[in-house]
Amino acid sequence: MTKEKLLRKAHFWARILGVLPGVRAIFLSGSVAQGHAKDTSDIDFFIIARDGQIWTARFFVFAVLKIFGQMRTEKCHAGKICPNHFITDSHLEIQEKDTYSADLFSHLIPLYDPYLLNTKFVQENEQWIKEFVGTRHALSLRTVVSKQEQPLGNFARTIENFLRTLQIKKIKSNPDFRLPGAKIVLEDGELRFHPKPKNRR
Repeated sequence: MTKEKLLRKAHFWARILGVLPGVRAIFLSGSVAQGHAKDTSDIDFFIIARDGQIWTARFFVFAVLKIFGQMRTEKCHAGKICPNHFITDSHLEIQEKDTYSADLFSHLIPLYDPYLLNTKFVQENEQWIKEFVGTRHALSLRTVVSKQEQPLGNFARTIENFLRTLQIKKIKSNPDFRLPGAKIVLEDGELRFHPKPKNRR
């Protein structure tokens, strides 16, 4: 699949996933965003969830991608979508600060961002990224029409707690969960599942 086709597919699925519960913004990351995708490359999505709904966002994103056969798997990854990193809109600063992360996050491409979170993300991370990669990959500010939302209700919080328990149990039952050097974060402000990270030392 060519870079152009991968980009079109990324935009298409970002529009679909963007309307799911808890999803606030979707960014393209990885090799496609960095401009060196191959025929075997997958499509990496970095997703910002609403505070208090990160587990809800992950559940519905994974469910939709699996139902439509678009979820990246170990055996089938070319052209598939890999949404393995979520943060919330109240925890926008990236915790793992190194050259790899700086290069990765300086190439993010906003695909869906109705709440202007790209601007806030840049403000939270621009300084440390410059320390590692300088200004050669300066984070860019993009503006779109912002929209408002209603406060999170009790029902949404109940669903979030249920989906948190359900997903943590499933993740911890995965054999890859205990791989040496795996970078796995299961917090209410960040979810990350990279059993074989590229920047593993």
